[in-house]
Amino acid sequence: MQKLKVYSNSTLYVSKIISALLAPYFQMINSFRPSIDLNNLSIQNIVILEYHRIGDVIMIIPAVQALKKKYPQAKITLICNPKTLDLANHLEIADECIPFKAPWTDWSWDFIKWAKAISFAKKLSKRNFDLAFDFKGDLRNNWFLWVIKPKLSFGYDTTGGRYLLSNAYKMNVKIHQTRRAIELVSKVGCHYQTGKKQHKNNYGGTIVFHAGTSDKRRSWPVEHWEELADMVLPYYSLTVVNTFDSIELVDFAKKRKPAIDIFNGSLVEFMNWLEHQRCLIAPDSMAGHIAAYVGIPVISIFGSQSPDLTRPIGKNAKVISPEKMCTHKRSHWRLCYYCMKSITPQRVFSELKNTVTPK
Repeated sequence: MQKLKVYSNSTLYVSKIISALLAPYFQMINSFRPSIDLNNLSIQNIVILEYHRIGDVIMIIPAVQALKKKYPQAKITLICNPKTLDLANHLEIADECIPFKAPWTDWSWDFIKWAKAISFAKKLSKRNFDLAFDFKGDLRNNWFLWVIKPKLSFGYDTTGGRYLLSNAYKMNVKIHQTRRAIELVSKVGCHYQTGKKQHKNNYGGTIVFHAGTSDKRRSWPVEHWEELADMVLPYYSLTVVNTFDSIELVDFAKKRKPAIDIFNGSLVEFMNWLEHQRCLIAPDSMAGHIAAYVGIPVISIFGSQSPDLTRPIGKNAKVISPEKMCTHKRSHWRLCYYCMKSITPQRVFSELKNTVTPK
């Protein structure tokens, strides 16, 4: 298991050096910007940045709801990843959702993409946002927010760039991503009370396998999925979700027809369909957050990354992690494919039987 860390030591070291080098320039420009008191500001227009991953948007919903409650008269605009747009609109997370593909989310240094990002930020600046929020603590995100020029901006300075925000705070890296977002909006007086979500039994539904991930190093081996399927089928109905990175598992499911169903559909269709299923099994990914959001049981498979920071939140959200601390040689500071591989199908099936009554 990894220590509770949001960024690697090398990322923090390099980004803070860059932040220090840029500080004099931005501090000089900031001296010409007016100082504004929140108490004297009529809040009519709020922008929220969350354009990294689909699951990230699901995790900030409580924070956005708290803002809506605090400022019911204000228009809230969400800047999100294009892949998230349809789902965000369907859930009515904000009054307006605008797609944006930030080049730094994929570590792209393409000059044209960065120029387009600056152009997009300048267009947003014409909207004269009163409040702005970014929950990542990323220097690049803070810079993007600075270009948008909101009257007041709230964020974390974890990787530097305190001078890019009107209100910068130290991030508590030991708490869940959802709680960090709620803590940030609490700085403007927002309060969020967690309600008890009704658990759905859905006895007529199926067990759902969603193998898709944004990184292969957080994937569970296809042979484990196949072995788990053989364990599940005598006791439950089973459906495999067809994703762009689950070709082998889908091929396996096709060979087992009609024993295994295959789901094909958009993200919105997936969420609406998932609401009526019995349980979702997935690696650490957006699918687990969607399952917890719609109220069905979910079993999330984590590798070396800490589940305490990004696990699905819900009464029936279970996590399975490696039994030993990671000692593998790996290419990523947080993710480890070998740790994922160490989690056996038997462990997952045992958790499934404890969570969902067999038919």
